[in-house]
Amino acid sequence: MSTQAPRRVRTGKRQDVMTAALNEFQEHGFLETSMDRIAEVAHVSKRTVYNHFASKEALFEAILDELIVRCGHLEFPPLNEEPLEDQLLVIGRMYAELVTSDDFIKLSRVVLSRFIQSPRMAGTAVTGREPQKPIQNWIETAQKQGRLPPFDAAQATTQFAGMITSTEYWPRLIQNETAFDEQGRDQYLKSIVSMFLGHYAHLETPTSPA
Repeated sequence: MSTQAPRRVRTGKRQDVMTAALNEFQEHGFLETSMDRIAEVAHVSKRTVYNHFASKEALFEAILDELIVRCGHLEFPPLNEEPLEDQLLVIGRMYAELVTSDDFIKLSRVVLSRFIQSPRMAGTAVTGREPQKPIQNWIETAQKQGRLPPFDAAQATTQFAGMITSTEYWPRLIQNETAFDEQGRDQYLKSIVSMFLGHYAHLETPTSPA
C-alpha cells in the first residue's frame, strides 16, 4: 500500500500578506487599513489572510516582531584603553546607522500608525528607550571603571542619543531625507562627542561634608 507524502506547508503567502500589510500600514495608517485591502494588495483571498492571522492586531504584532528582529540589537565594542572620544564616535556612528536604517524607519512608521489608536499597545511593543539602552550600559561601565565620573547615566544617554536622533532620525522618518554623507556624519558626531565629554567627563565627584 502506497503512502502519501506529508503535505508541504507553503509560507510564501504569509510573507506576501505581511509585506502588503506593512506597506499599507505605512501609507495609510493602522486605522485606515482593512484586511480586505491587505488581501487585495497581497493578491490572496481574505480567507487566506485569516488563515495566517486571526485579526489585524495579530498581523500588526507579527510585523513588529519581524522588524524588531531585523533591526537587531546594538552591540558596541567593549570599553578599552583607547581615548573615550574615539570610542564614543564609534558608538554614535553605530547608533545613527541603526536609527536611520530602512528597517528601523519602517518599524517606527508602523508603530506610529498604531500609536494614534492605542498608545499603550504600541508603547509596549517598542519604545524610544530600547535602542538607547546599550549606550547607557556602556556609560555605566565607564563610570564603574573610573573612566567617567558619577552622574545620571540615563539622562546623559537621552541627551547623547537625542542630539543624533534630532539631526538624522526625524528628517529620515518624516521627510525621507538623509542629512549627511559619511564624512558629514563624522563631523557632526565629533561635535556631539566633544560637547558630551566637555560636560560630563570633567564633573567633580561630590565630597561628603566634614
